[in-house]
Amino acid sequence: MAGGERVREPRRDRAALARALRRYGEAPLVDRLFIRARAFLSDFTFIEPFVPRKGFVVDVGCGHGLFANLLCEASESRRVLGVDADPRKVGVAKLTEREGLRFELGDAIATPPPPCDSITILDLLYLLPADVQEELIASCSRALPEGRTMVVCAQEARTDPRYLIGYAQELVATSVGVTHHPFGGFHYRSREDMVAALARHGFVTDVVPLPRRPYTDAVYVARRVPH
Repeated sequence: MAGGERVREPRRDRAALARALRRYGEAPLVDRLFIRARAFLSDFTFIEPFVPRKGFVVDVGCGHGLFANLLCEASESRRVLGVDADPRKVGVAKLTEREGLRFELGDAIATPPPPCDSITILDLLYLLPADVQEELIASCSRALPEGRTMVVCAQEARTDPRYLIGYAQELVATSVGVTHHPFGGFHYRSREDMVAALARHGFVTDVVPLPRRPYTDAVYVARRVPH
């Protein structure tokens, strides 16, 4: 049901995450430390099983490419393209390229995703104003055939101390330049607003809260339907 919750926790592949982290052996020390912190703070092993096990996946706003690497390590039947606007992060991600995994420097708004079987967007939309978020969701919808899936991870805006914790953490990350912040300000959406935005562009969405997290993160598993 659109906007419904699944309570079943997916089977996590922590060994795949460990293999993905080892791919960064040639990265500078500062980047390796950041990537390991990202692995600790972001529950990627919870999110990964919601991505289809095979086909061509585009990871929009891939950063250093850790989640893209996890997707490949968890299933050899996936081909993954990671795209990000930060040249330094893409440079580090490219150190891990191999058959079935590549990275490109690109603006997700100016350059829509290529036709693909699935799209992932993790911890990106809050950096984009609402109208730009809509533009990105629309371009992702056009890139996906009917019945295919887009997986979005985003912090929900709601009255909850955990929301304030996540907001404060992002203030620090953007102020020190860890997070690329092209538009200024944060643009978090409520769960209802996010589901409605996805519906406007042809997606039926299940919402899966991330368990035992200090933030109000949720996974939006959005299936493309006739629009």
